[in-house]
Amino acid sequence: MIKELTVPKDETTGKFAKCKMYQVNFTQVVGGNLSGPDPTWPTTTCINGWTFDFSLYYPTITSQLNWVCEEDWKPFLSQSLFFVGSFMASPVLGWASDRWGRLPIIVATNVMGGAAGVASAFTNSFVAFTSLRFLVGMTFDTHYTVVYILLLEYVSSEYRTIMANVPIMIFLTAGLCVMPWLALYLHDWSTFAIVIHASQVISLSFPWVVPESARWLLSKGRTKETVDIITRAAHMNKKSLTPEVIRELEEFGNKQKNAKNTEATALDLLKTPVLRLRFLVLCVMWLVIILAYDGHVRNSEHIGSNVFVPFTLVGFVELPADFLTMVLVEKVGRRHTTSITLVLSGVACLVIAAIPETYTTSIMALAVTGRFLITMSINVGQQYPVEVLPTVARGSGAGLIHTLGNLSGFISPYVVYLSKIGHYLPYTILGLVSILGGSICVLLPETLNQILPDTLEDGETFFTGQGYCYNPCAGSRNEDGDRELEHHTYIDSTFQALISTAENTKRIPQEEEVRERVA
Repeated sequence: MIKELTVPKDETTGKFAKCKMYQVNFTQVVGGNLSGPDPTWPTTTCINGWTFDFSLYYPTITSQLNWVCEEDWKPFLSQSLFFVGSFMASPVLGWASDRWGRLPIIVATNVMGGAAGVASAFTNSFVAFTSLRFLVGMTFDTHYTVVYILLLEYVSSEYRTIMANVPIMIFLTAGLCVMPWLALYLHDWSTFAIVIHASQVISLSFPWVVPESARWLLSKGRTKETVDIITRAAHMNKKSLTPEVIRELEEFGNKQKNAKNTEATALDLLKTPVLRLRFLVLCVMWLVIILAYDGHVRNSEHIGSNVFVPFTLVGFVELPADFLTMVLVEKVGRRHTTSITLVLSGVACLVIAAIPETYTTSIMALAVTGRFLITMSINVGQQYPVEVLPTVARGSGAGLIHTLGNLSGFISPYVVYLSKIGHYLPYTILGLVSILGGSICVLLPETLNQILPDTLEDGETFFTGQGYCYNPCAGSRNEDGDRELEHHTYIDSTFQALISTAENTKRIPQEEEVRERVA
């Protein structure tokens, strides 16, 4: 009864207002034995503070510092500045991983991000919290992107799809499903921040257990370190390196050491027409994917009354989405998987926008479907730059691409904030952007079963001669139909013969031998 007499109701929803109270003498109101509020009473802001319902949720930085009502912009600004930090640091750290190696940057970013994250748990002001979140954001993208690059630089083309998706399928899915319930169990935001960020200290052990990228070392002419790493790997796999293989590695390493293009940056990717187009399309692709993916994650809190269940559901879709991604990229290729899933995800968003907000079950089902599809897109999208960009500029190029993605991360909280106007607005924007991005992705090359480019020249010449409908699994046909299929079959059999020769003789074929066999 006291709440009825002190807090007005929203005329549209009929629910109690969260940021208004009646501006009356409550002593007289309570003593007057009124049965209900007078509609003519004036209202004002909550000058006496707020009462938070912790029956389901737990204390957060928002409730602790009263970032509600007139100050409800603070959480969104804090999240946006998190991505500003990543936006500013990713290109620099990506360049640093190309300049000084993958491993030092992995360790440095994890240590810095972990320390700033733990420190944020002890803040009690907007400026301090946001500043520390900015520092965490500076490391956020790089601390796992460079790990992803390092992983794929070690595996051959036939295993790239598996190694690019299985770790994500298992560990990311587990993390997303456990996190909301861990937060609910700990029931305190600061304790939760300490737990998740303190785990990053394990990265200090990486120099002793994780090898540097042999491909990067060889591109820098550091042959001895490359041979040492590959020898250890061969020993663990019960294989051996022949003197011929070591000699050819040394020759290639010396060639790379003396080459002019061993030092390259993301700007070098813009100097030639083919690489420039591919690089710009990759930038647009990642910008769209991150906007849609982050938007789906943030929008899950507006579905239903219990945020933990929707978050867990949309997190669990990582598992089947990753598995289906592995199947599709091997059947229809990277390009078509990315394009199709982006477009269909956009369609799902537009359907949600057309459904009344009260249809919670239908909206949740479509939101999970959209999240499923955009998860497939982001899985291929992470793999694409690693396969298209050459080794000498892979780190800096991927860093710049992810920087633009962080620009989307800066924007996405404000896109979701538009739900205050209408639930359809965020989904309409995400739907249209996803469909546009998926359409542009057809300009990317198909990289299925292709060798990774190492030099800028490789990046310009690899993957050429493909049509928009080219599918390496189906034997794409143009005007010459059977003749093109026969040519691709011949090329494939030739490379298989070279691989077989290398395995039998324990010798890497020379460049001239490869060209002679393929010609």
